[in-house]
Amino acid sequence: MPVGMTGSQMDILYSGTESATWLDGPAELLGRQLERIADTPVGAVLHGTPVGHPLHPALVTVPIGAWTAAVAFDALRQPEAARRLIGLGLLATPPTVLAGWVDWAHTDTVQRRVGLIHAVVNGTGAALMALSYRRRRRGPTAGAVTLSAAGAALIGLGGLLGGHLAYSLGANVHPAEVPNAPAYDPVLAGSPDGTA
Repeated sequence: MPVGMTGSQMDILYSGTESATWLDGPAELLGRQLERIADTPVGAVLHGTPVGHPLHPALVTVPIGAWTAAVAFDALRQPEAARRLIGLGLLATPPTVLAGWVDWAHTDTVQRRVGLIHAVVNGTGAALMALSYRRRRRGPTAGAVTLSAAGAALIGLGGLLGGHLAYSLGANVHPAEVPNAPAYDPVLAGSPDGTA
């Protein structure tokens, strides 16, 4: 749970994104376009078919890790290391985003709502990182550090929504395709001992 957020605030965040019915129209239009890509050999690679699971969760570790480390290096007053890490995260962003959109094309209505908000939050965070990188090319400034800190905070919030999408809503989780995997039952998922 993020610092400063209570469990009830997290519940409000999650239920608010799940019930954002105003996104259904745009999601339908975007979904039709993305399904054209998702149902191609390139889409299959972006989805992770060759490795047996979605690639997006693995790919996000590069920008998230790089940008988190950049914030740490800023705190250590190492601006050049922070700038390079921000650049690394930006280089890793396009394939990560493409893989995420292909996965999103294979989701249901509620998952698509959360996924769209996840994408907007992360996209805004990545844009702030790009602005920070651009400012840093002229030399270290407090404004650049502020932009990257804000970007990292948004990426963290986007990560929470991504985790909710995968672990609570089961987006792109297909345990029946995994040998010896336990059955996923969303009715029983809420209790630690598996009882209703």
